[in-house]
Amino acid sequence: MISADRRFDVAIIGAGVAGVSAALEAAERGARVAVIDAAPRIGGTAALAGGATCIAGTPLQEASGIADSVDLALEDWVRWGGDTVDVEWAERYLLASRPLIFDRLAEAGLRWMSVLWQEGNRVPRWHLAEGGGGEMMRLLEARARTFPRISWMTGHRATELVREAGAITGVRLQSGDREVEVSASAVIVANGGFNNSAELVAEHGRQTVGAERVLLGGGSGARGEGLRMLRAVGAQFTHLDALWIYPYGSPDYRHPESGRGFPVRGIDGDVWVNDHGSRFHDESLRGGATGAKALIEQPNGRCWSVIDARLASQLVIQDPYFSQGPEPIRERVAEFLRDSPFVESAPTIDELARRIDVDAANLRAAVGDLNRALAHGLDRDPEFGKPLAGLRPVEEAPFTAVRFYPMARKNHGGVRTDLACRVLDEDDRPIASLFAAGEVAGMAGGHINGGAGLEGTALGPSMFSGIVAGRSAAA
Repeated sequence: MISADRRFDVAIIGAGVAGVSAALEAAERGARVAVIDAAPRIGGTAALAGGATCIAGTPLQEASGIADSVDLALEDWVRWGGDTVDVEWAERYLLASRPLIFDRLAEAGLRWMSVLWQEGNRVPRWHLAEGGGGEMMRLLEARARTFPRISWMTGHRATELVREAGAITGVRLQSGDREVEVSASAVIVANGGFNNSAELVAEHGRQTVGAERVLLGGGSGARGEGLRMLRAVGAQFTHLDALWIYPYGSPDYRHPESGRGFPVRGIDGDVWVNDHGSRFHDESLRGGATGAKALIEQPNGRCWSVIDARLASQLVIQDPYFSQGPEPIRERVAEFLRDSPFVESAPTIDELARRIDVDAANLRAAVGDLNRALAHGLDRDPEFGKPLAGLRPVEEAPFTAVRFYPMARKNHGGVRTDLACRVLDEDDRPIASLFAAGEVAGMAGGHINGGAGLEGTALGPSMFSGIVAGRSAAA
C-alpha cells in the first residue's frame, strides 16, 4: 500500500454534478479537498445529460407569464411521487432551486433558454439550459479549478472506505497497478447509481419483469461501486427498486456486447405500435410513470416508434457519438437510421409492416386514424386522448420504424442520509464522518422523488445535495 503524502479535510468520491458542487462548497469554507474519480475527465453522468431542471419561481417563468411557487411545485411533486416522497427533502430542494440552482448557474455564465411543461406539473417548470448538462459541468469545473486547495485525482478508482474506531477516515484507491490511500477528516460518496450494471439492474428492476430486454442507460461509471462500498460499512439503503425507466431506448448497435442503449428524442409526433402493429398509448406521455409502464405491459415489453421522413430529419440521439452537446450530428444520426438493425424503413406503410413483421391492416389503422384526427382539426385523438396541437400527419415517405425498449436511466433510491447528508446505518444513526450526495443517495436523502419523479428532478436535487454535503463535511 502506498499512502498519499497529504491529508485532506474532505475526500469526495465522484466528479459529477454532486461531487464538484460539494468540492466547491467545502473549498469555499477553507477545506483542503480531494476529488476522486475513476474516469480520466470531470463531469460524470451529468456531462452527458440534457440538463433540463425542475425549478420553481424563476424570472424565466415570470417573463413567460407563468405563476409558480414552491408550495404549488411541492403539491405537484407529492401528488406525482405518492406517499413515499421524502417531503422534507423535496421542500428543501424546491426552496433552494431558485437561489442555488437557477441563480448560481446563471451567475456562472449559464443561459437558461426556456421553460416547458412536463407531465405531472400544473405549470411549466422544466428549465432548458443552453449547452445542457455538459455546459453546466464545464462552468462548475471552471469555477472549481480556481481553488488551489482542491486536488483532482482523476484516473483513480475508489475501492474501499477506511474505517477506524467507528469513523470513516479515508479511502483506498486503485490507479493502474498502484494502490493509494487517501486520509480525510470527512468522506463524501457521490459516484452515481448502478444503471450501467446489468447485474444490479436485473436484481432490483422488478418493474421490468416481462420485458424481452432492459437496456443500460446510466453513465459509464454508474456501476454501483458506491453502493458496494457503503454497504460494506453498514449503511442503510431505501427503495433500490425505484429505477426510473425511459421507454424510448434504442440499443447501442455499435457496441452490442455492452447491453447499453441511448435515448431517441425529437420525434414527439411519432406513432407507437406493439408487436401486433396496434397503438396502445398516448405517445405524448413518455415518462417513467406513464410511457415506460405502458411499454413494459406490451408483448415482450417493446414497441416500434413509427415516423415519416419529416420526423426522421428531426430525430435526436442523446449520446456523445451522435451529438455535440445538445446539437445532433446529422450525418451520424443518418448512420443510425441506415445501419442500426433496430431500425427499418420502407416507401409505404404496408411495406414497413412487412419489414417489421406486424399486421399491415393494424399499422395502417394506427397511422391513418391519427392522420384523420389531425385532418379533421381535433384537439385530441379519439382513442387515447393524445393532444394534437402542433402535430402534423405522418405521411411523408419513406416511413421508418425504430424499435424501442425500456432503458434503466436513473436511480430514485439509494443510501439513506439525514438532512445534513450524513449517511445513516441500519439503526438510523449517522456513520461518523461519512456523507453521500447525488444519485447514490437517490438524488437526495435516499428517495426524494418517491414512486415517480417529475422530469428534471435528477440533476437539480443532485447538485443541491452535493452543496449540502460539501457544507456539512467542511463543518
